[in-house]
Amino acid sequence: MKKLMVIALACAGLTACATTDAGPGVGGGLASSAFDYAPSRANRSTDTRFGYRLAGEGWSGRMVFESVGGEARVDFSLDGVGAGPARAELLIAMPYLDGGVRRYDGVTSEGRDVFVELQAGPCHNPDGGTDPYFATVRMGATALSGCALETAPVDRWSNYLAAYLPAIDACLAEMAGDADHVSLAYTLSGGATGIRLVDHDGGSWECATRENGNRVNTLRPIDAADAVLGEGDPIFVRSLMPSAGLSCYIFESVRDAEGRLIGALGYDSCDGGPAGSIG
Repeated sequence: MKKLMVIALACAGLTACATTDAGPGVGGGLASSAFDYAPSRANRSTDTRFGYRLAGEGWSGRMVFESVGGEARVDFSLDGVGAGPARAELLIAMPYLDGGVRRYDGVTSEGRDVFVELQAGPCHNPDGGTDPYFATVRMGATALSGCALETAPVDRWSNYLAAYLPAIDACLAEMAGDADHVSLAYTLSGGATGIRLVDHDGGSWECATRENGNRVNTLRPIDAADAVLGEGDPIFVRSLMPSAGLSCYIFESVRDAEGRLIGALGYDSCDGGPAGSIG
């Protein structure tokens, strides 16, 4: 239980999530100048504190994470339901990421039970954009559904997974079954899409695409030490939900609106060394 809590704190942005340390100069400045995680930042914003913004038809919510005595707690607020805004303190439901889904529960100041579930996947929000989570909120007898967007001091590449899926699929096809997982997706200067992959032997590859990510331009092996900021945080496994306890990763399922499995995001729970094969 203690280990799971440390992992939960890390992957909630309250401590450093274990990732490959790029170090000064590694990648030749690529992380800061040559690419951007986001295909478009029109609907994205960073925040000084980790959390989520939730929204559905006629309602909105906010989750802000805090560490209290080594325990992650969530300040939850909900607007658009009932006579006025509701607030509650939530805890992360354990086991963490049980079934590959993020769950939180608590009680409002008025004594109503609150349950929040976040399922990773491309959710079409009320504003016409796509958010990285489907959100389900139950407060007393009220049930709500909508979308959620991660807010944090540092943006993760996986927040844009849906936009990168065509390029990921093109690069996986080019690898002809040799790819174990994706470690990073990003937009190069000029708008081209780059995908970094790890093969079953732990070797690293860089794939560059064209035509909106539908065709591979180049595929080349790269030195695993040539890691860039955000690589491996998290990794992505296509069309598979790895078994719990496999290697150093805990996995979060990614599903579409019909519940079909797209893949899994993996978070490093060990010492943050370069990610080898998880198979």
